[in-house]
Amino acid sequence: MKTLYINPRSSLNTIVLPEVMRDVTLGRRKAIFAPLNLCICAAVTPKNYDIEIVDECVRPVDFEAKADVVGITSMTCTARRAYWIADEFRKRGAKVVMGGIHPSALPDEAALHADSVCVGEAEATLPRFFRDLESNGLQKIYRADDAGNVPIATPRRDVISKEEYLVANPVQISRGCPHRCRFCTTYAIFGRRYRTRPIEDIVAEMKSTGGRFFIFADDNLIGDAPWAKEFFRALIPLGIQWAGQSTILMAKDDELLHLAKRSGCRGLILGLESTSQDALDEGSKRYAKAKDYLRAIRKFQSHAIGIWGSFLFGFDSDTPKTCAESVLFAERAKLVMSCYPILTPYPGTPLYAQFKSEGRLLTEDWSKYNGSTVVFEPKQMSAETLRQLQLAAFGRFFSPLSILRRLGFLPFKKYSWIANSASCLGLRAYFWRKGRRIPTLANVSRLPTK
Repeated sequence: MKTLYINPRSSLNTIVLPEVMRDVTLGRRKAIFAPLNLCICAAVTPKNYDIEIVDECVRPVDFEAKADVVGITSMTCTARRAYWIADEFRKRGAKVVMGGIHPSALPDEAALHADSVCVGEAEATLPRFFRDLESNGLQKIYRADDAGNVPIATPRRDVISKEEYLVANPVQISRGCPHRCRFCTTYAIFGRRYRTRPIEDIVAEMKSTGGRFFIFADDNLIGDAPWAKEFFRALIPLGIQWAGQSTILMAKDDELLHLAKRSGCRGLILGLESTSQDALDEGSKRYAKAKDYLRAIRKFQSHAIGIWGSFLFGFDSDTPKTCAESVLFAERAKLVMSCYPILTPYPGTPLYAQFKSEGRLLTEDWSKYNGSTVVFEPKQMSAETLRQLQLAAFGRFFSPLSILRRLGFLPFKKYSWIANSASCLGLRAYFWRKGRRIPTLANVSRLPTK
């Protein structure tokens, strides 16, 4: 039987406009990340099924393709597209199963467009779906919690073309996060469960790829610090380089930081969220202390580990001033990269429940839940001011002067210069085509507040 797994197109995995930014960043490649989630789905699909993965970020879906089963993953921003794809294949007689973050958060909504919905991890749901499919006893919803503690699968990589992705070898070592930030879908979907794979399985997977540089596709590499230390020790003999996502708490453990560097760590993404402690407390990120950020970042940098800081704009305590302070901090801390998504109340999170109960959601058009559209009514400023703040933040951080001050020339950070230059050129080309100037933090501060 033929199974088609589909990843709906997403601007989060491609660089749509402008072309100069896409070309500098991706080159001949068509998307940033290989769809690791679908590779895991392929790994837990019964072996008597012929599997094909169609990533819309790479190529279009052929709706006339013969498929007995169609599996569709979906983030919130791709939900509308995913539902349309599902409806089209159901018209053609295929059995459709949906999964991913959004269907897991709103399974009843997803069930309107699918024969079955998988809530939670594929390893605990898809095998049961296929078993029931073969016995003509499909359930509408399969929940991972009903299956107990199922091991994290090793993905199949033979079902994708590595040449089409900038990051072709993402590796997942864990699931979940022990923290409970109110805006985070990881906590909303997985709770505070933090599970890891056997270290020997991860090392074997990495060796099998033949790669020398890896991205760990985890929300928190150090959710279990003792385990992380053992993992880093196991990586040292491989002589690889890697990057991943951690928390600021890593800087408090000198041994952990030292082992990360020895194992090949070149860079880490840190969810800093804000330099305002009020905003951190509001987001239930109480383990993070804004006053300690600079000292912690300097510790990472002393081990030659580059830091990519992620800041959220739009907390109830946020003002144009507090948002601008986060940008200026990112420059002062000499972060190699930084991003400034707008706070987004994703379904399933406590933040979504709060804003919905308060009547503050401006839309439930899921395509707008993308980190660049204001989908709720801010407390301290207008929605337009919040959006302009985000654009001004990117414009300031990726300005030529900021890049020079942050990166310098010695030692020369080749890939950081490429990424920053691509962002700088892309941002300026985008505004040039629209016939607009990039907003500045000073000008945005003069826009209406509440």
